[in-house]
Amino acid sequence: MTPHLSDPLLSTVIMAHPRRRAEAQALVEAHPALSARIVTDPEPEGPPSALRTARRAWQTVAPGATHHLVVQDDALPTPGFADTVAALAAARPEASLSLFTEWGSRTANAVRAAALLGHAWAPVVDDYLPSVALVLPAPLALGFEEYAAAKATPEATDDVTLLDYLHAVDKLVPVAGPVDHANPPSLVGNDVMGPRSAACLSAAADPGGSVLPEMTAVPYFCWWEQLAVVYLRDPAAADGWRRVPAEEALAERGLGREQIMGALRQALETLPHRAFVHDRVSDVLLAEVWTTAYALGVVTRELGAPDGAFPDPSRPAARTALATLAPGALRRVVPVRWLTAVGELLHPLVEAAVLAGAQDVTVAGSAS
Repeated sequence: MTPHLSDPLLSTVIMAHPRRRAEAQALVEAHPALSARIVTDPEPEGPPSALRTARRAWQTVAPGATHHLVVQDDALPTPGFADTVAALAAARPEASLSLFTEWGSRTANAVRAAALLGHAWAPVVDDYLPSVALVLPAPLALGFEEYAAAKATPEATDDVTLLDYLHAVDKLVPVAGPVDHANPPSLVGNDVMGPRSAACLSAAADPGGSVLPEMTAVPYFCWWEQLAVVYLRDPAAADGWRRVPAEEALAERGLGREQIMGALRQALETLPHRAFVHDRVSDVLLAEVWTTAYALGVVTRELGAPDGAFPDPSRPAARTALATLAPGALRRVVPVRWLTAVGELLHPLVEAAVLAGAQDVTVAGSAS
């Protein structure tokens, strides 16, 4: 790619624990166009701390750089990553850009809503900032150390501290996420979360596309409790969001449990390999996954209503993003060896739920 005057000048750091020095070096060699440097934990014998390493990584900005990229050692960037990052940073030069969003996060459902409506970007709606691969304008990158030194507690995590630090900055994720996660054994105790793969992995970024409008309701499958919930924007809540059961949020829109479960029973009648699915996923969990996807259809339809946009699961990005909803939800309760197959088999059910929710809320709204 031939640089233009408007192109960002990117500096890059691979943030690594010394135990993963080889993985960091492999990233440097796999993406030579980034000219990445490796920054390791300054206290390698101490308890692993992503924040301790992040504070050093965000300080290591190359002279003259306009933007700084920090990539963690367990990231898996797609081919052509350097050009992709440059294009994304040029399109949104003042924003925080998270290039990886894990498939079971709240932000993953913002990505899915954006994909269903044809947007290229989604807002971060988690209570942390996705930071496996993160780009910041250079002045913001350089300011993080001072903030962390003054505000962060010793047990704080880098992703939560970054979110607090960037409270007044637009925090975006590209729908076509150019980074996956290698899912190695965690150094900080995150194995209990199960595999954390990308919500919508793609090298085909659309930097010039639109941003999903602000969400006031985010459907979410709580994989700790195996429940469908909805986060409602609430300025009075500690992190700006209030959690309610998904059924409660849907009932407020005139959509009752019997209607939702009736749509599930109808969809199951035509689901391929239904017996295999029932052998791997309980009816209780299936209902919660369905309700999450159904609520996603409802919320996405509401977001698209002003200009008439209707959620379209046939869009390429939407198909990719919806395919990860079920495995992202079930990664703690379905064995890893079955997770891919279960995700593929549940994909048609997820699409059917999204369309059912979008259609039902349209009918409910027109009847009110």
